[in-house]
Amino acid sequence: MKKIYRNLISLSALLIIFSMQSVAFEKNHKHYQDGRLDKDAFIAKRNIFIAEKVALTAEEAAVFIPLDNELLQKKFEIGRDCGRIERELRNKKDKSDAECQKLLKCREEVKEKRDQLDKEYLDKFKKILSAEQILKYQSADREFFEEYFRNRRN
Repeated sequence: MKKIYRNLISLSALLIIFSMQSVAFEKNHKHYQDGRLDKDAFIAKRNIFIAEKVALTAEEAAVFIPLDNELLQKKFEIGRDCGRIERELRNKKDKSDAECQKLLKCREEVKEKRDQLDKEYLDKFKKILSAEQILKYQSADREFFEEYFRNRRN
């Protein structure tokens, strides 16, 4: 009886997560508004894509999806300053060597920090998912971003 009750709670939590994300996704079919990324719609679509590709159970999704979203948010925050520098340089005609060096150093630091986060979260993911599921997640994540940016260019 306890197991059934626990499964119902997990399923309910998962349904709430996906319904909130689906509402955000349906609210804005486009991922961009006024040239800016609609983060809620993007995350909702990504979460659904990953949950389907990895074949997450309700219990796994209820624990894994929020953790994965946390990782995505941290990676975004790490790259924010570097993105600002890159946009400034992109719009500048005459770039100094010092400015270009600053961007290169920023990119290197961002990569190192993101790699460290990936390592940290991999340990957390191993407590929730099997090794095979983690491999599927990594492939699905890469596939989602490739499709997303390919469609964005078209």
